[in-house]
Amino acid sequence: MGFAVNVSTVAAAFVCIIGLTGLGSAHAASGEEVIKARVNFMEDMEKHWSQIAAFVKGKGTLADVEKNARAISKMAHDIPKHFPKDTGRGKFPDKLTRTLPAVWEDPEGFKADIKRLVDGSDMLARLAREGKKDEALEMIGPGSYARTKIGCADCHDNFRGPRVK
Repeated sequence: MGFAVNVSTVAAAFVCIIGLTGLGSAHAASGEEVIKARVNFMEDMEKHWSQIAAFVKGKGTLADVEKNARAISKMAHDIPKHFPKDTGRGKFPDKLTRTLPAVWEDPEGFKADIKRLVDGSDMLARLAREGKKDEALEMIGPGSYARTKIGCADCHDNFRGPRVK
């Protein structure tokens, strides 16, 4: 007497095991995971800003400014997905996140600040592409994102709290 295996029976059993164990379900990220991913995302964006700020100090080229401004603009479109509701201060310790509840209390203001960053980054990329060094330098400012005209500070001033140690 041989042992015959029906492929559809094995497949059905596999689907049941996956379903019962939860291995097939989408992993819902915890608030802490979301915050960590958000911090990593913003640090990546900051790396692009650092390349732009270096140009003020005579490092790099207008091509570098253009490339990094385009990267910031592209990344800025993804900012909202890094701020799901209830992943800021008031729900998590101030030491863990600097995100203020204003992100969700004033979503239109948050979107407007993101749009300013996209528009400002696009303008900086255009100026760099066109070789308009003086105008690009004026827009970049003294090398501090808090003083740049591309829009970083708008969002940080309105939606980010002070660092807590």
